[in-house]
Amino acid sequence: MLFRFLDDFLEKRTNRLCGYGTFCRDYDHKRILLKRRKKSSLFKLSLGFYVGKEPWNFKILSLMNTSLTSLKQYGSLIKFSHTLFALPFAGIAFILAFLKTHGKSVLDWTILSILILFSMIFARSAAMGFNRIVDTGIDAQNERTQKREIPAGKISKRSAVLFVVLSSLGFFIASWFINPMTWRLSFPTLMILLGYSFSKRFTWLCHFILGFSIGLAPLATWVAIREEIVLEPILWTIGLAFNLAGFDILYALQDQDFDRKEGLYSIPAKFGRKNSLSIAIVSHVFCICFLFAAGIVSNLGPIFLIFLTVTGYLLFQEHKIARACGEDLFPAKFYRFHSYISLILFTGLLSDRIFYLAILGDNAYLR
Repeated sequence: MLFRFLDDFLEKRTNRLCGYGTFCRDYDHKRILLKRRKKSSLFKLSLGFYVGKEPWNFKILSLMNTSLTSLKQYGSLIKFSHTLFALPFAGIAFILAFLKTHGKSVLDWTILSILILFSMIFARSAAMGFNRIVDTGIDAQNERTQKREIPAGKISKRSAVLFVVLSSLGFFIASWFINPMTWRLSFPTLMILLGYSFSKRFTWLCHFILGFSIGLAPLATWVAIREEIVLEPILWTIGLAFNLAGFDILYALQDQDFDRKEGLYSIPAKFGRKNSLSIAIVSHVFCICFLFAAGIVSNLGPIFLIFLTVTGYLLFQEHKIARACGEDLFPAKFYRFHSYISLILFTGLLSDRIFYLAILGDNAYLR
């Protein structure tokens, strides 16, 4: 929506330079336009007063338009919108760890929140960019992925490599500023995130490797705040891992024939559509079980359990849609559908904590 607004703004702003969507290179033409728009000082300023030259601020608008296009392309390269799958789980871990941590000032929490957010963005950007680089040859042969940025030539491979390097450096720097434990674990964490890109070449368990890689978000957030690895964030991580693995199995159904042809490993290519749907269901059942266990260990109440029940219902509906679809059809609303699941769980936890803290005033319940 932001990109669409900026696109419209730049287009309208450029067209207003002379009122007809073209540049005013004639002095008389400029004079007439200035007379028509004499009440608009902004228009007079933007029109420019050099005959035969483009208005000076059109160059700025062109630069803004080019920068916006590049930003959109890189955002599409890393599927930035898909951060909604894991970010709410990081928020869950943040709230739980926050309630157990004392002695930090508002400024400390603000800085820590920003560092955690940036480290997540940098880590995901590096992982997705690296995946697109590694899979360039495969994407170029797959009709579904031929229009991705690197195969389509919108972003060069060299630029993508530079993007991954800078994102990795950003992740390391943010981790270093958080705490020593986060800094030490940043290296194996990035290796796991980057290593997923090769898993489809040797194991059909690649979906679960992906789930675990992205599922590290709540555990990493907990470590950033508490500097410890305990059962509570591990359960949230496993629940998220099974959630994403089940979704990725459904997503991979559309490439089932292509994966078999190219010798790539995936559960649909190995076991077929019917069995893959069953495996995805089992994965999501495990997801609900681990999230229930995480809620118990985190001492969450019935409000969270209500939201968890809603999550289970949505997953059930997702599988109904998947079974009703054809062999190669993957509804675009699946992405929206699945991002809602993470947001619903986050809302459930937040509502549960606010209820017991603000309404019942049960401070002991929060420890």
